[in-house]
Amino acid sequence: MTTMTSSKYKISKGELKKVIKECVMYSDSVRFNDKNHDNEDFDELADCFLKVPALKNQPPVLEIGTRAGGSALLLLRLMKKTMRSAVLVTVDPYGDKPYDNKPWRYGGSFFVQMKRLLSKYENHIHHHMTSHDFIRIIDQITFWHKGKKQNYSRFSFIFLDGSHIPATVKHEYKNLFPRLIKGGFMVIDNTAYYKAHLRKYFGKLARNNKKITVLSTKHQTIIQKNY
Repeated sequence: MTTMTSSKYKISKGELKKVIKECVMYSDSVRFNDKNHDNEDFDELADCFLKVPALKNQPPVLEIGTRAGGSALLLLRLMKKTMRSAVLVTVDPYGDKPYDNKPWRYGGSFFVQMKRLLSKYENHIHHHMTSHDFIRIIDQITFWHKGKKQNYSRFSFIFLDGSHIPATVKHEYKNLFPRLIKGGFMVIDNTAYYKAHLRKYFGKLARNNKKITVLSTKHQTIIQKNY
């Protein structure tokens, strides 16, 4: 799998590159430390997203971990060009707390930044809770969009960028991946953390399960559902 490949969706490489650059610049402005972030992660995210099968009634797109909203903005801007009938669902508890047991503080200011950034997108739904709580009540949630009552029984695309603690990510995968449509992607960020435990885990999973395709890149692990 390579980045910036052509897709069935009508968006030029030049336009895609511009959208990615603008979203990366915004994300860099609110990063915890390293400001020298390249486009690679967002290139991969967009590349996978644009390969998702187009359906008449497109299931929602899900992002776990939204922070200031940079990647959510990218997904929403791509959805405007492609999945016009779908909604983006984001899940993040926010709050003034340590980030993933690291010295950085998460803080409520990121929530304010996210709301300001994504406020004009009426196809955005946010759940202010942990992924664990979201998964616990997922089958009880319904929403209305374009005159239709919908639910979270299926997702078109899933981006995991919340907690990077292996046990949490495995819980998210086990409960959310089965809801992914055939041909859909789950992209998991920062899988090199914790001595690359998750990369090894998903690599082993792929060797034992031919129904999924797994690729790990510099920062992310990409899983495609083949069934």
